[in-house]
Amino acid sequence: MTTDLSRLVQGLGAASGDERFASYQALIAMGKTAVPAIREGLRDPHWQVRRWAAMCLDQVADEEALVDLVPLLTDPHPKVRLWAVHSIACEHCKEGVSCPIDVVPLLLATIQRDPSIRVRRMAVIMVGSEFVDARALPVLQEVLNAESDVKIREHAEAALARLRSAGLWLA
Repeated sequence: MTTDLSRLVQGLGAASGDERFASYQALIAMGKTAVPAIREGLRDPHWQVRRWAAMCLDQVADEEALVDLVPLLTDPHPKVRLWAVHSIACEHCKEGVSCPIDVVPLLLATIQRDPSIRVRRMAVIMVGSEFVDARALPVLQEVLNAESDVKIREHAEAALARLRSAGLWLA
């Protein structure tokens, strides 16, 4: 990794939000040339660097970088997990790149097990908006049956409606 790219990636962990955002913008502006450095940032000990690196990969990524997001789905910090969920699943944010792994089971596991309601909400949103997959039906129905959080229930209802309109139903 070049020194300039390394500095930008380390800037993702700056104390100031303005500095973090400036580093993020600079990395995004560099496009695919920044991806190797961003991938290294996913393994940084500082959670802010991991979080912002995951955010970068939502905009500029390659298939290998998306695979590198998988371990972040169980990161100790919920904001890192939230962005890992979004970045690994959201294909319309990335031009010409699709995830080479089956993301749906990972998202369903996140919906069922993640301790953060915000992370679970994001996983429900991603399952409901990015995929048409029958495996999601029982998990989304479980969310409606068991969750008390109004927002996650609304997202699950919308996801189920979308899946049903695509012809998928619970057996």
